[in-house]
Amino acid sequence: MSYLVLSHVSKWFAANKLVPSLHNTNIIKFVMNNLPQCALGTDYKEKCIEERVNGKFLGLQIDNHLNWKNHIDQMISKLSGAC
Repeated sequence: MSYLVLSHVSKWFAANKLVPSLHNTNIIKFVMNNLPQCALGTDYKEKCIEERVNGKFLGLQIDNHLNWKNHIDQMISKLSGAC
C-alpha cells in the first residue's frame, strides 16, 4: 500500500517537473494515543525511507500525535535568547 502511495507521489512530482530527494525524505505516521502502534517499513526505489516520531514540516515541529510541544519548547528557547 505504501509503495502505491509513493508511486503516485513520485508521478505527481514528475508531472510538475520536481525531483523528490529520497535521502532527505522521512515518514511520520500519525497515531492516536489509545491505539497500539506498529512499525511501518517503507522501501521505494531500493531505498528505505525512515519512519520518524517527530519532524519539521513547513517550519513547524510536530510529532506523530500532532502535538506541538517540541515546537513550543523550541520557540520559547529562541524567544528567551532574543530577550
